[in-house]
Amino acid sequence: MNQSLVFTATGKDKTGIVSELTKLIWQFGCNIDDSRMGIFGDQFSIIMLISGSRSAINQLEARLPLLAHSMQLLTIIQRTQAQEMELSPNQVTVEFSGKDAPGILKEVTEFFARRDLDLISLRSKADRLTEQISSQLIFKSNEDCNWDNLQPDFNQLCERLSISGKFIHT
Repeated sequence: MNQSLVFTATGKDKTGIVSELTKLIWQFGCNIDDSRMGIFGDQFSIIMLISGSRSAINQLEARLPLLAHSMQLLTIIQRTQAQEMELSPNQVTVEFSGKDAPGILKEVTEFFARRDLDLISLRSKADRLTEQISSQLIFKSNEDCNWDNLQPDFNQLCERLSISGKFIHT
């Protein structure tokens, strides 16, 4: 039976970090089921969902911190249970952009959380030079959500925050 773990690392960005991490994972016969990485200022950050046999995961769990330490990365490793990720007809992408201001992302995420909508992905970028924000949020909506009825309230929120936003149904 396959085991899973979540590996998170952050540290100063250097060429080859991802290559070294993926090589070690491959050496133990494990698979990267999902991953995200980014560069934030001069810092690198990655999160990976890794699966493999119990023996492989045990060995990898012992070796990942050693490799990460040699690359001066801070790490968190947690066991988890993999869940089947299905493409859901109830997923909706929300995009918004406009002049950046403190609290915009808080207001938007709070708007959807109050409506019990499950945020499954978030990507947001604020450009300091242009003072613009651009964000994409993906939600797995509950069965009771009617996005058409939600649109006018979201439009009011966008107007209040001086941003433009839209829903994209998948």
